[in-house]
Amino acid sequence: MSYADHFDFTGRRVCVTGAASGIGAGMARAFAGVGATVVLADVDREGLQALAGKLGPPAEWHHFDQADLASIEGLVRAVGPVDVLLNNAGILLYEPFLDLTWPDLRRIVDVDLVGPIALTRLVGEAMVRRRAGVILHTSSQLVYNGAEFRAVYAAAKAAISQLVKTAALEWGRSGVRVNAIAPGRTLTKSNRHLLSDPVEYARHLERIPLGRYGQPEDIANVAVFLASDAAAYITGQTIVVDGGWVLP
Repeated sequence: MSYADHFDFTGRRVCVTGAASGIGAGMARAFAGVGATVVLADVDREGLQALAGKLGPPAEWHHFDQADLASIEGLVRAVGPVDVLLNNAGILLYEPFLDLTWPDLRRIVDVDLVGPIALTRLVGEAMVRRRAGVILHTSSQLVYNGAEFRAVYAAAKAAISQLVKTAALEWGRSGVRVNAIAPGRTLTKSNRHLLSDPVEYARHLERIPLGRYGQPEDIANVAVFLASDAAAYITGQTIVVDGGWVLP
């Protein structure tokens, strides 16, 4: 196999959750660009339709709510077997811990932790039976350092990185690899507080050795690598992609 062949996803089905915008949309575009049949999933119908229209056939889209187990089960039935699952959907409420309502707290845990666990189990079960597959989670740089106003989100993402290790251990001999990417400050709508406040924008930027914020494509490029045959000996890892934020 040539080096270029490692990154040829022709004939592979790649399901991206949270695909309607931000990092998920960047992942969808990247995998479509290397030949994958991309399956888009999100709670945002309009965003899904728009992206699917831009990607064109054979891209397909499915509406689902990651906070609802029945919706997750319905997604798995509708999509069928996939070669790669990008477990990317999530929410971030940028609020002081003491200001979070109990419903808000529960929704963060359901969307950012319980939903990905359920999807991992349902999709992973089929991969284990087939003895092949890749699951890639979107974790967070906050696994490695604290940050104000994101307590429950950070806790959920830390748990995801531990799920990655355990699933990788259990499923490795069945040919299933499980990894995660931990993005840093990335310019998406979930980080709009960075864009709306020049002082905050400058303050966070000072912490990044590479001197810029991340773009969705920065995360998507790593996703393509980790899902590819070039990463066949990598499992159980959370790869930080943050421009060096966690180094100081």
